[in-house]
Amino acid sequence: MLTYAQSYLPWLQTYQQEMLQRLELLVNIDSGTGQVAGVNQIMTHLEQWLRDTGFIVTLNPSERFGNNLVARRAGRLGLQHPRILLVGHVDTVYAPGAVALQPFRIEDDLAYGPGVIDMKSGVIMGIYALRALLDSGFEQYAELCVVFNNDEETGSGGSGALLREISRQVDLGLVLEPTRSATIVTNARKGADRYSLEVTGVPAHSGAEPHRGRSAVIELAHKMLAVHHLHTLFPGTTFNVTRLSSSELLNVVPDTARCWISVRAHSDEALDAAAAALASIAAGCSVPGTHTTLARTRGRTPYRATPELARMVEVARLEAEALGVDLIAEGKGGVSDANLLMAAGVPTLDSLGPVGGGMHDMQREHLHVDSLSLRGALLAGLIHHLCHP
Repeated sequence: MLTYAQSYLPWLQTYQQEMLQRLELLVNIDSGTGQVAGVNQIMTHLEQWLRDTGFIVTLNPSERFGNNLVARRAGRLGLQHPRILLVGHVDTVYAPGAVALQPFRIEDDLAYGPGVIDMKSGVIMGIYALRALLDSGFEQYAELCVVFNNDEETGSGGSGALLREISRQVDLGLVLEPTRSATIVTNARKGADRYSLEVTGVPAHSGAEPHRGRSAVIELAHKMLAVHHLHTLFPGTTFNVTRLSSSELLNVVPDTARCWISVRAHSDEALDAAAAALASIAAGCSVPGTHTTLARTRGRTPYRATPELARMVEVARLEAEALGVDLIAEGKGGVSDANLLMAAGVPTLDSLGPVGGGMHDMQREHLHVDSLSLRGALLAGLIHHLCHP
């Protein structure tokens, strides 16, 4: 079968240095979720680069998170040509000042910096894959649509409505999240729910009459251990206790304590079973006189491979083979905007971005520089093949 990725690789290799220069520009802008000035600065650059590539670009502002970007380019209309959506995000998990501590640098063919792999390099790579396609004269598509959003790291709560609206206007989705290996793409992801578990106790002076107190902290500790032990009862479901807080006066038996829990599972049924187990833990009591409340916030829904997605994986495998790569598809425990697109009914292949690791750790986050060209060629070849089989 005819493949296309190999024809785009030399073009992308020619532009690799330019890609790295633009990546350095973006990485050296603080853009943690909610850092509006930095997010908007990045979107301004992306807007210009996409306009230069022939896209019509609109910015969709939000007060809390900054701009979302939508870019469109019409091709040949017709049922035989699909409408393809590329999705990436520009927000990172890092606090203001991260760039000053760890600016962009390249050492031994690895690039470092806040958000370099998650996922500013994927955003750059996606733009250049589109440029490679369009510079070659490729136009066998109904529409190419690009969405770069501003709040993916916190669940796309602000941009989700925009993504759902656009999902009704496209046929296929491609998400530019990174991968740990050039041989891997993602065809399934767990879903994720968030909980707050809050304990109310009875305050008392910790020195004069501690026996009159009922410690919310001790009760919460019992419950956190019970949550941790759920891993043995629910294989494949993860329960991660994250933030903790309590009343802070050192001479008072604490009367309030709270933790947050992230739960991830492969199916809605497993998430509901986890919810029932957590409710049972919340209803129990190890420290008499304490009371516990549990609040569930539904997050991204899980998805598994579908026949339509299996076809996309097969096309990607053929294009990767042309590049000398033996590609496989696997499921992931992490979530992304692919969860949202799949829930909206759009077959979506994920982890099409470049290769790297150390995500969410400013000291370790890195990009394998050469993967920009290799994975960019795979993306370009995949789009070409999906539109012109």
